[in-house]
Amino acid sequence: MTADNGLNRDRGRASTARIYNYLLGGKDNYEADREAAEEIIRSAPDAPAVARENLRFAGRAASWAVAAHGIKRVVDIGVGISHGVPIPSVETCVHNVAPGARVVAFDHDEVVLAHARACRPGYGGVLHGDVTDLDGIFDHPAAGLIDTNRPMVVVLAAVLHFIGDATAVMDGLRERLAPGSVVVLSHATSTDTSEDRVGGMTKAYEGASSPINFRSEGEIRALALGWDIVTPPGLVDVQLWSVDGSYRGELYETVRVVGMAAVLPGRQQGQGHMPGGAR
Repeated sequence: MTADNGLNRDRGRASTARIYNYLLGGKDNYEADREAAEEIIRSAPDAPAVARENLRFAGRAASWAVAAHGIKRVVDIGVGISHGVPIPSVETCVHNVAPGARVVAFDHDEVVLAHARACRPGYGGVLHGDVTDLDGIFDHPAAGLIDTNRPMVVVLAAVLHFIGDATAVMDGLRERLAPGSVVVLSHATSTDTSEDRVGGMTKAYEGASSPINFRSEGEIRALALGWDIVTPPGLVDVQLWSVDGSYRGELYETVRVVGMAAVLPGRQQGQGHMPGGAR
């Protein structure tokens, strides 16, 4: 399928969204993306399997949060290209447990947006937004879809390892969201991953649309400062994440992506985000 020119330009530069699509087994990628993905696989042969487990984790954790907390709004930031991948999307998983829930997706990659317009017209909404510009997301012209006065689920699946200052993102979400909101996040970790493999995967992403930043488990856990990490399971490999322990995927040897869900507790009077970024 050929969408508008947003899918056809910049073919010579690998896109993190299209690399992920290739790792997931999708077909919406170009030669540059495939070359970068194959370089990743040479460093970490398990990367495609872990990518698939990451997408399963995102859907599983988001649907758990919606069902367990009675939340009706889900914001999926950095949604990527999962159309045509044989794994249920976050939206599908959420609607399986809460058919009336609204899922709104954001991405800053024009290729993702063009693909969504062409291939996913029925999606709850794919809007332009960058996780490093939370004002642009929560003050979006279509922000009527998002009510920050009520708890929501925010999904950041394999997003924060492409952000240099991931702490600022989590701090910004903490200031903006209503108590009871849940953040679902996953992140590539350097813990128990060999330096050679971290180096190889880092090199593979150097020429892509965003470099990758591996963090230790301790650094990833610290991103949830001010949040209550759901325990069990805590911060674990994405293929081991389930609150009741019922999901036990295979552990892999060459690369690790860990995930967690964290709930925003009640904030003190006077705290909160005001329109326009004022505090």
